[in-house]
Amino acid sequence: MGRHSEWRRIAKRQRRRKIRVQQAQLRDSILEDSDLQAQQQILDNLIEEQIILSNKIENEKWLQAEKNYMDNWEKLQQYKERLLQEKMEQKIKLTLEWEAEKERRKIEEEKLKQIKEENMKKHQEFLENLQKFMAGDSCEPPKELNYVCDTRPGAEMCTFFSKTATCRFGDQCSRNHQYPSISNVLLAKNFYAHFGLDNMFENNEYDADIMLEYDENETYKEFEEFFCDVLTEFEKFGKIVQFKVCKNYEKHLRGNTYIEYADLRCAVAAYRFLNSRWYGGRQLSLQFCNIRSWRNAICGLQAKQRCHKGRSCNFLHIFRNPNNLFSLQKLPEENYIPRRRTPPRSWRWSESPETEIPKDTKSSRESNDEEKKNRERRRSHKRKLRKD
Repeated sequence: MGRHSEWRRIAKRQRRRKIRVQQAQLRDSILEDSDLQAQQQILDNLIEEQIILSNKIENEKWLQAEKNYMDNWEKLQQYKERLLQEKMEQKIKLTLEWEAEKERRKIEEEKLKQIKEENMKKHQEFLENLQKFMAGDSCEPPKELNYVCDTRPGAEMCTFFSKTATCRFGDQCSRNHQYPSISNVLLAKNFYAHFGLDNMFENNEYDADIMLEYDENETYKEFEEFFCDVLTEFEKFGKIVQFKVCKNYEKHLRGNTYIEYADLRCAVAAYRFLNSRWYGGRQLSLQFCNIRSWRNAICGLQAKQRCHKGRSCNFLHIFRNPNNLFSLQKLPEENYIPRRRTPPRSWRWSESPETEIPKDTKSSRESNDEEKKNRERRRSHKRKLRKD
C-alpha cells in the first residue's frame, strides 16, 4: 500500500506540474499573440500612413504637372497667336513693299526708256558726226572720242609706256598707262611673226641647234614680204608718215607694228576697216596709241650695235625698211620700188582665217629633201666656223 500511494502522489505531482506548464505555455502564447497583433497593427498603421503620404505627394505632383501643362498650353497659344499676327503683318508689309517695288520698277523702266532714247539719239548724232568727220565735212572729230582711259588714275606715269606705248607688265603695272580713244598712230601688237624671232631665246630640249637653220638674212627677207603686203594695204586709207616694225625678243614688243598717218581721219578709217581682219593666219588687233617722239621710243644704240641688252631691250629695236623708207632722217622716197613677191596663201588678207591649199605630195617630198640638205650644209658650215 505504501508504494501505491507513493506512486499516486508522484503521479499527481507530475500531472499538476504538466498542467502548470500547459497553462504557462498558453499564457505565453496568448501574450505573444497579443504582442504580434499589436506590432502588426502598428505596422499596418505605418504602411497606411506611408500610402496616404505617397498618394498626397503624387497628387500634388499631378496637380503641379497639370498646372505646368496648362501654363505651357497657354504660352503656346499666345506664341501661335503672336506668330499669326507677325505673319499677317509680314504679309501686309511684303504686299506694300511689292507694290512700292512695282512702282519703282515702273519709274525705273520709264527712266531707262528715256535714257535709251537719249542714247540712241546721241549715238545717231555720233554716227552722223563721225560720218561728217570721215567725209571731211567736219574738221574736228566727235566729242565722244576725245577722252583718255587711265589704268591707274592718280598714279605716276609709266616711263616706258609713255615712250613706246607698251609695257612688259601690261595693265598690271603699278604705274599709270594712258590709252587714247583716237590718235594718228595705230599699234598692231605682235603682228609680224617669224620663227627666228619666236624661238631665238627659247630653249628647245629636242633640238638644241634649231636656230642654226635660220639667220638674220632669212628673217629680213620675210620682213620685206611682210612690209610690201602690209604697207600696200594700209596706204589705201591715206598717207603714212611712219611705219616701224619691232624685232625685239621681248614678248610685249616682239613683232609690234606701228603705223602713223598724216591725217587723223585716215587712222580712224584704217582702224574701222582693218581691225579684227585676218592676215597670215593671225587675227589683227589694232589699238590707238601716242608716240610723242620716235627718237625717244627707238633705242639710240641699236643703229651703232652698242646696246648691251641686245634685242631684250625695252626700247624699240626696229627693222630697217627697204630703201630706208620712213627713216628718221627722212630720206627721199622716189627711188623706192616695192618688190612684190607672190605671197603664199596663208599671208593674204582675209576677213576670216583661211586654210592651206594641199600641195602635190611628190613635189612636197622633193622640196622637203632639198630643205633638209640645205639645213645640213648650213649646220656643218657654222660648226666649222665655230671650231675655227
